[in-house]
Amino acid sequence: MVSSYSMEPTLEVGDLVIIVPPGKSCGSLLGHVAIYYSPIYYDYIVHRVIAIKNTQGCIYTFKGDANSLSDPPVPYNDVVGVVVFVIPQLGFLSLSYRTPPTAALYTLGFIILVVIPAYLLDR
Repeated sequence: MVSSYSMEPTLEVGDLVIIVPPGKSCGSLLGHVAIYYSPIYYDYIVHRVIAIKNTQGCIYTFKGDANSLSDPPVPYNDVVGVVVFVIPQLGFLSLSYRTPPTAALYTLGFIILVVIPAYLLDR
């Protein structure tokens, strides 16, 4: 799920991305949007591969389409997958659930709409 504006206008906050494992050859990712794990940020990053250095294995340069600077070098083993399909805005539900007030509202809504009726019907 896209959680920042770094890939606009290609991807927007709240878009859900479907990925496949990266190809075996280094060059197969060039120009594609992919996901990698960043040990610097302890998070997954969705950016475009803009360059490849093939010394001692594949080393990629990623950059968000809306960013002016590229990311630190990324080794092949940190690449999780390549984006093959985007479902616009479907990830917003998951994003909003991460904030405590919204999580509490979802939980309360679940209790009101599911738990209480189930309890009353079971009586």
